[in-house]
Amino acid sequence: MGFCEKIKVPRVICDEIFYIEDDEFDISIGEIRVPPGSTIAGTVTVTVLECDPRIDFLLNRIFADVVFMVQKELTITTPEEELIPLEFGFRLERALEYRKCFPLELEAIDPDFLVDLECQVIFVAGTDVVTLTPSTIDPETGELLKDATFDEELTIQLKLKLVQERQLIMALCDPRHGVNINVTAENGPAE
Repeated sequence: MGFCEKIKVPRVICDEIFYIEDDEFDISIGEIRVPPGSTIAGTVTVTVLECDPRIDFLLNRIFADVVFMVQKELTITTPEEELIPLEFGFRLERALEYRKCFPLELEAIDPDFLVDLECQVIFVAGTDVVTLTPSTIDPETGELLKDATFDEELTIQLKLKLVQERQLIMALCDPRHGVNINVTAENGPAE
């Protein structure tokens, strides 16, 4: 008699890689004078805070409403090696549309496919290109103005699965489906 085991498994309903763009231009640095020849570098940390599946039967689309936390720690280095730290964070919200997953087709196969869906984040990656525009010089006084800005082009790569947890009864190997075979050795001719 075979044995059975009850297991929980995620059933994958949709699986896709998304590219999210967040480009901002002429971001003011504020009351800081940034001399020409300065550079900018740093780290951007992107975290998924929320991910909620949403089904739109009228559009025949499945969406993932995602909220990211974007934390930036940038440092401007002047030609004189002075360091000017910039730190800020913000929430970034996007409705991501699955392009290969259609609710009407899934419902026709099995209506339960659209019940209790959950987001599963597989990975988050990305690139961030920051371009610094230093302060301009006041033509009358020759002093640096406080008009420095930077441009930012953030691209987030996000692999998301929409899954549904299922309980399955799995049969372990039935002894009737396998066999142990004894090995017999034949000895060569006697000398």
